[in-house]
Amino acid sequence: MRRKLMLFSFFLCFVLLLTACGGSSAPEPAGGESAAEEAEVSGGEAPEAEPTKEKPSGVPGPKSGFEKINDIADAWNALYSQNEKAINDYEGMPILELVSPGRAFVTGVQYDLLNMDDKDGRFEGKLMFAGFDGFVEKAGSKFTFGHDYVLEKDGLGPFANAGDRKVENGIFDTDKEFYQAESYTERGGTKILRQYHEFKRLGDGSMICFDFSGNAIDAKGDEKTFNIFTFIRSGKDRYDFVIAKAEIGPEFNIVSLANEGDMTKERAIEIFTAEGYSIDKTGGIKDGKLFVD
Repeated sequence: MRRKLMLFSFFLCFVLLLTACGGSSAPEPAGGESAAEEAEVSGGEAPEAEPTKEKPSGVPGPKSGFEKINDIADAWNALYSQNEKAINDYEGMPILELVSPGRAFVTGVQYDLLNMDDKDGRFEGKLMFAGFDGFVEKAGSKFTFGHDYVLEKDGLGPFANAGDRKVENGIFDTDKEFYQAESYTERGGTKILRQYHEFKRLGDGSMICFDFSGNAIDAKGDEKTFNIFTFIRSGKDRYDFVIAKAEIGPEFNIVSLANEGDMTKERAIEIFTAEGYSIDKTGGIKDGKLFVD
């Protein structure tokens, strides 16, 4: 029964993550956080036995730890849901770079299913939703995970041709509350798409994110070199972002949050500019409304 409940939970999380990444304009919580949209505590008389307490917001508190990849995915998406209305309402539609970072967890949560008993060791098997083999290795608070697969037949879109190699490698440290994943698509020995994501939770429960992507072809399959680099700091009372662009392609340099503390827009701009990116947009959320500087 426990395993069936876990499977259902992960399936629901996966479906809702996909829904969130579709850029829907409907104000539904992203990433399976409907539970975070709790009904408010009634103002009526409470029973005498025990005082009524508010339900948790869906975001693990600063003192509560993560145990699985799904936990940090839930934390990110719960924070996203708090700001989703402001993001969706900006000039009638969201800035897509502010929606897309959550896609990093769409594959990530599948690795938990390879080790549902949460034991130390290496576990291999078919990723439930992707349909090909992957692995997760746990050593105390540290997880490594990934897959390396060659497509046997054409899939959807220009990034899924028969013979394309799909690779992902990542780490997750529950003590440091830090998640990192890199994935790429290789065709004929050359990368045509590469993505890199980092998420880090801060002491107050806020989270910071770096989201890189580098392309050698566009959505039509035509040759086109471009990059998008996004920084987001998401919390209850503060939301900042920086979006930068370049024409470097898949072989971009990796910049890490691992040794960074809380990050400002100014620090992110400094990092992006040093890497040769041009700043496209910066902004935040104030009084429930998203603004661009």
